Amino acid sequence: MEENWKFFGTLGAKGFYPINNVFGVGAFIQGTYHFSNFTDESTVVNAGTSSLANLKIKNLWDVNCGVALQAAVPLGIKLYLGPYIYYAEASAGLSADISGLEFGTQNVLLQNKSIAGGFIGADIPLAKGFRINIEGKYAERLTLGAAVIYAY
Repeated sequence: MEENWKFFGTLGAKGFYPINNVFGVGAFIQGTYHFSNFTDESTVVNAGTSSLANLKIKNLWDVNCGVALQAAVPLGIKLYLGPYIYYAEASAGLSADISGLEFGTQNVLLQNKSIAGGFIGADIPLAKGFRINIEGKYAERLTLGAAVIYAY
């Protein structure tokens, strides 16, 4: 897909309750809606026959929420882990019907396969005002990410 500069909105909330100086528990909820549609030209091969069609995805949105246990360890590092639930859906359709595929010009509802998973992460201070956040999530497959944060 070669879609650039698409508008979307995300809204969320989180809370944290410290149990003591080391441990705490938190919760979060977040949702995202993509206000734009996405299109891409695709070559579809079915039973040895190739066809060209445009795929259009619209009304893409997701919501996720979870709880986490957090531990503060030496050097200002915070470690956390917990379960989460996630739901996403979009409406999709092809510009042309391709024989043998049930996915055609009619709109089809796409949904995620797995709605539950777990996550683990670390928030590590770097130089003055900078932190790095490293997080892994697992639901259908493992994903890893990292972000450098500057707080002023």
